[in-house]
Amino acid sequence: MSIDTNPHNSADAPDAAGDSPAAFVQARLYAFYLLTVVTLGMAAVFVSELLSFAIVGWGAGGDVLAEHRLHLMVIAANVWIIILGVASQLYRPLKRVALMQVAFAVTTLVLVGTIVGGGPVEEVIPFFVLTGLMVLFHPAGRDIVSVGDDYSPALLGLVAVAALPVLAFAINQFGLQATGDIHAVAGHYMEMTTMAIGLLLLGLVSSAGAPGHRFVAWLTGGLAVYFGAVSLAFPTQVSSVGMMWAVALVAWGLAFVVASELRVSGRTAVAQERPFSMPGQPRA
Repeated sequence: MSIDTNPHNSADAPDAAGDSPAAFVQARLYAFYLLTVVTLGMAAVFVSELLSFAIVGWGAGGDVLAEHRLHLMVIAANVWIIILGVASQLYRPLKRVALMQVAFAVTTLVLVGTIVGGGPVEEVIPFFVLTGLMVLFHPAGRDIVSVGDDYSPALLGLVAVAALPVLAFAINQFGLQATGDIHAVAGHYMEMTTMAIGLLLLGLVSSAGAPGHRFVAWLTGGLAVYFGAVSLAFPTQVSSVGMMWAVALVAWGLAFVVASELRVSGRTAVAQERPFSMPGQPRA
């Protein structure tokens, strides 16, 4: 037996220690994208009709929704926020961290509301599990739970202004859940409660400044404007907030988007926002 005493260049041999983390990160990224596609596919199969209510509810096609029209339209808008948050992860998720946070948080709120309201929990749990796994496999790693380091005093101020009336509405809807009427049996009051809490949560996430906060600001303002517009269009529907508060919601939503755009224009374009990144990580 002979012993090779010739020196070996370490560059000639594969660096197992270096390759392993990179391979793991790449596999994790592929798993994340697969989960994203599966989630969107399930949404297309199982909740496409509900999602359509957000649009068809405005016209004559919404007449079939009867007294549940406003509730179903707002619930559909809430689900759209989840779907848009998930769909945004298909392109450069490290710049869409705030949207992933929102997708999982709103899904969790919907699940809690469905459980308390006695709704079809089995329809929500799969989406809760999938979005939870997306958080687990997100390329941002542990930074997915980061709230950002560039909070906006203006946006936080707007959230604070809205907090009292929005929470009052949420408490009112929660109380109505105990009435046992047809809306309570369907769990709609609890879903309205979740929507109200979710609106404030969206505002807080956008204010915090994680990558993707600009898009979350648009979702926040959009949800407020949408609910206000629905209340104006269908004032006799249960859970309508009346003309004064509906106009206030629309104005608040527009102000939130404007404040967010001023924040972005004063700092950097959205395409240049600093994404989370990790050494050796493939571009995401």
